[in-house]
Amino acid sequence: MKSTKVLMTVEVILILAAAVSLMFIGGCGSTQLVNLWKDPSYQAAPLKKVLVIAMRKDQLNRRMWEDAFVSALQEDRTGTVAVSSYHFFPDEVPDTLEVRDTTKAEGFDGVLLVAKVEHGTVKSDVPGYVSEEPYTDYSYRWGMYVTRYLTVYHPGYTETLTVVSVRTDLLLGQEEGRLVWSATSKEVDPGSPDQFRKSVAELVIDELIKVHFVR
Repeated sequence: MKSTKVLMTVEVILILAAAVSLMFIGGCGSTQLVNLWKDPSYQAAPLKKVLVIAMRKDQLNRRMWEDAFVSALQEDRTGTVAVSSYHFFPDEVPDTLEVRDTTKAEGFDGVLLVAKVEHGTVKSDVPGYVSEEPYTDYSYRWGMYVTRYLTVYHPGYTETLTVVSVRTDLLLGQEEGRLVWSATSKEVDPGSPDQFRKSVAELVIDELIKVHFVR
């Protein structure tokens, strides 16, 4: 019984150590905003109409990213209208002149640019540990099966996790596309692509509401 308790205690310690390790690398599956920047001189009212552009070569991927941000704004029931750029440019990402002309013609006062996706890795060291594990064999001396506990060493190892980062910029529709807000969303070992897009979009929109860029 004592050995069983020791084994359970070791397992609990291992679980806690793994949890702490994940906290230090940002948390698996938890999206975070880093490199957050806001133009301190921007004091205008919240934007009324925003054009969402995802810089993706794959057009299906582009549409899904743009729709994720539009949906996040709609779900928050903000007063800011958001429109995906593929409605105007279905075949490819618009260039600078096309964006300028469209924002002017359609009355967009902001452009939300999902600018960059980067994949990297982070290493996490999982420490080794010792446990006592049951071993049962037949004892000819006692004429029965006997269970003993053996000390087993489990070596440590290094785990490599994937880190995905997405930079999002907010530019004014006027003033030559002046940059007024930027942030990078980072997630360690994200789940499904759909869930990752949703998490990034919701996190960005929540922050933009908090700093009154959208309403």
